[in-house]
Amino acid sequence: MNAYYQRYLTLKSEHTGKFARDLAGMIGISEAELCHSRIGADARAFTTDFATFLKELHKVGETMNIVRNEYAVHEQAGQYDNVKLGNHGGLVLNPRALDQRLFVGKWVSSFYIKEMTRRGEKESIQIFDAYGDAILKIYMTDNTNRQEWDALIEKFTVEAKEDFIVSRPEHVSKNAFFDAKKIEEEWRAMTDVHQFFSLLTRHNVTRQQAFSSVSNNLACKVENNALSQILDMALNDKNEIMIFIGNPGCVQIFTGVVEKLMPKDNWLNIFNPKFTMHLMEDHIAETWVTRKPTKEGYVTSLELFAKDGTQIAQLYGQRTEGDLEQEVWRNQINEIAMKEKVA
Repeated sequence: MNAYYQRYLTLKSEHTGKFARDLAGMIGISEAELCHSRIGADARAFTTDFATFLKELHKVGETMNIVRNEYAVHEQAGQYDNVKLGNHGGLVLNPRALDQRLFVGKWVSSFYIKEMTRRGEKESIQIFDAYGDAILKIYMTDNTNRQEWDALIEKFTVEAKEDFIVSRPEHVSKNAFFDAKKIEEEWRAMTDVHQFFSLLTRHNVTRQQAFSSVSNNLACKVENNALSQILDMALNDKNEIMIFIGNPGCVQIFTGVVEKLMPKDNWLNIFNPKFTMHLMEDHIAETWVTRKPTKEGYVTSLELFAKDGTQIAQLYGQRTEGDLEQEVWRNQINEIAMKEKVA
């Protein structure tokens, strides 16, 4: 028996509430390395032909799809309909259902897992990046087509590699020299929110650097309890909002009304029938209100960051491209921005 797998079984029995990623950390390996150690027991090596796999995934019907970063988890039930793929990325475009932005160039390994959990037997396809961190986990549900799921697993199971090596993250230094005036000029000249990524790339700056370099009416820092405030408002006002949570390989988007908000300990939790969010509120180090121009006027967002610079989440009011921003959302954000924290 693989030594890592043996250690995993021991830790799993001793720490029944821990997830695989936590147990991998206790062993001192990545979650992908742990999955590799489980091959032959409750795991199989799975395809790296992700484009072909994604094009066939719709056949299985509903799945539960989990995207997370270090500080937040986004769980959305839905189907892989309307998948659009390019050279390095793609979309799963089903607003108010399964809605994802896929950066497939970051996807390096995947595994099929069939395991016993506290909630019974679970089957999943788990995709990882070069560092062994989970990008996307796709779980079978009671509504999944069993026959098509089994056929998909058989088709995309591959031979396991003898050696499994992950990279170690490299430290990327921030650009200390940038033209703040130019950033503001280009920001104000935008006609689409998607142009913001290009602005960051051109100037080689982080989102927070860009936010800090422009006027307060474009980006202003607010108190870190702004997320709980905006979720309370959305719950009470019943307006549709959008919650973006992701990692370098995948961003998953919820669009809809917040139906059940349950803060517990340091976690902010949303429990909707098809969507669940868990977010560690005590790890929010910076919260920004941003306003980005479009042809239809400004679009306002709430953006949350951890101390290490990770973008924990982004929130918007529901808006169909080409429409004006939702007035209820704008009023909610303005109420929060009026309490702007003095730096």
